[in-house]
Amino acid sequence: MAMNPKLVKVAKWVGYPSFFLVSFLLCAYWTFPYERVKDFLIQQVEYPKSGRGREASGFQLEIGSLEPSWITGVELTGVRLVKMPETAEERATDVAIPRAHARIGLLALLGGTVSATFDADVAGGTIEGAYEESTERLHVDAALEAVRLNRISILRSYFSLPIKGQLGGTVDLTIAEEQADTEGSLDLRMTDATVGDGQAKLKFGDMRDGVTVEEVAVGTLAIAGEVGDEGVMELSRLQGRGDDVQIDGAGSIRFNRRITSSRIDVLLRLAFSEAYREGNPRTGAMFGILDLDPRLRAAKTPDGSAIQLRITGAGSRINARPAGREPAPPGTQ
Repeated sequence: MAMNPKLVKVAKWVGYPSFFLVSFLLCAYWTFPYERVKDFLIQQVEYPKSGRGREASGFQLEIGSLEPSWITGVELTGVRLVKMPETAEERATDVAIPRAHARIGLLALLGGTVSATFDADVAGGTIEGAYEESTERLHVDAALEAVRLNRISILRSYFSLPIKGQLGGTVDLTIAEEQADTEGSLDLRMTDATVGDGQAKLKFGDMRDGVTVEEVAVGTLAIAGEVGDEGVMELSRLQGRGDDVQIDGAGSIRFNRRITSSRIDVLLRLAFSEAYREGNPRTGAMFGILDLDPRLRAAKTPDGSAIQLRITGAGSRINARPAGREPAPPGTQ
């Protein structure tokens, strides 16, 4: 049976370009320099761009393997992000990412913008979202679910006390070159949270030794905020309600393209339960130290019902100083 000449002509016009396109994509898929992609990702993390060019971030990225996934995707396994020590006394801390998948925006990449969607297994939970970086801005849109904070040892570089709990919520943030153009919001919730372990110490200002903190059952801790007109995020909610303590807070975060350089200024109010205060001799001794040391006593509110701390700084240089006489955060119960 003879084929219709018109169908033959259409088949040629459709078939040849389709064959060429499929062949091109398969060739690109098989020959794409994935090792260079791996090196590029490592460079982006270890030497990110700043206003003064590229600077060392203080982090080291390890990637066990990077393989293709469909046409524009990559599959990463055995990923480890390490924060290098800043002093001789510190030790390296890390977070392991057993599996991550990213799909790269090739058209955006041709225009000089790094754009990707991603999902990853992190610390027993998941993180998924989108990332975009250009010369003018950095945008992150992420959803977190059941991320176990005790599996992220990097946190110990920023907080002197160990933190346990499961973190979930959303972050939608655009950090612009011009501070006023920064925008976004966050809504995070930490459940079954505890702070302290009876060994680590909380330091105030320039104190050499600090105060040993017994484990505190924080319960559920909620943090929410939105960036205002000046490009600074004001926290609309910082509240925890647990068996051992009630937490209230207020403050702001000034974000930087280099996230670890973002500055915080937060007033934190901690009202401990009587059961925790008198739970064992060690907690009693801890509160006794607060009364004996004039610098620590300044953290107590005038009525003695709570402790207030002013948390300020950036990165690993976050400090806590007594702030007992400052007005209580809005919404304190």
